[in-house]
Amino acid sequence: MGILGDLLREALRQVGVSELIYPRRFRCRHEPEQCAAVGLLLGRYRLCRFPDGVALVRSGAPCPEPLEIRLEPPAEPRIYIDLGLWDIHTDSEKNELVEQIAASIAAVRSQLWDGNLVLARAPREFFERFGRAMRGMKHAVRTSEGPPPSTAVYLDPEGPCLAGEELLRSAPDIVVGGVVDKERVYKGATARLAASAGVPDWRRCRIELRGSTVGVPDRINKIIEIVLSARFAGLPLEEAIIRAQARRDKVYRLMRELQRAGPCVDPALAEALAQWLRADRKTLELAAAKAHVRIGC
Repeated sequence: MGILGDLLREALRQVGVSELIYPRRFRCRHEPEQCAAVGLLLGRYRLCRFPDGVALVRSGAPCPEPLEIRLEPPAEPRIYIDLGLWDIHTDSEKNELVEQIAASIAAVRSQLWDGNLVLARAPREFFERFGRAMRGMKHAVRTSEGPPPSTAVYLDPEGPCLAGEELLRSAPDIVVGGVVDKERVYKGATARLAASAGVPDWRRCRIELRGSTVGVPDRINKIIEIVLSARFAGLPLEEAIIRAQARRDKVYRLMRELQRAGPCVDPALAEALAQWLRADRKTLELAAAKAHVRIGC
């Protein structure tokens, strides 16, 4: 259950409502209460009393008896996406960046809502592309012309600080660099963003999976998903990372582990590694081929 879903359920309980009636074609990627809470905050829906109970109805639909409740989403964490290096990207990288930010909205809505996501230092060109990509979709993502606060934690795979569970669960302001390495590698890009925001190096922190950043997803929306899963869903950080991994992330980490085991890998070890990362046999075989190792000799 998302945080907002819990708040909605408690608010309804306080006014004597134990069950909410949903529209016939209500679409939700998460728990219904979480989606309902986000919809209420965005003004897409409202609550209405009917003879057979309280229903979630679309704004503008008939409502003989509106029901008002107090729904206050938590102010923290504030998750920033710093777009201060937008101009270094190629055209296709800019499109990819817009796509990842659109997916980040969905990631935030799994626990919180749009108001917890802030786009910092976004230029006019970004908003033009973002507007076209989000056409028809209502959102309430916040924007900031200036950089994130200097007290924020920047998540940087090259950072000197290790972002553990305690940090991810307590930091009020967390920043993900708006950088996409699709056609070129922008080494040190997040460090540049952090420095320009006045953030010291010791606040640039990396997320690791058993001592390495290999296999930790680098997509902006996936990083946000990891943070929220560790902070609100009660998942250990390792579990949050593995759940967020795409197939390519699993392949990269398997390649690293298989190469460390040598050119001929014990089948039992290979299977154990695949089970750890929840990778299927095809993924394991692909990683072995790419790593130029044999499983069993």
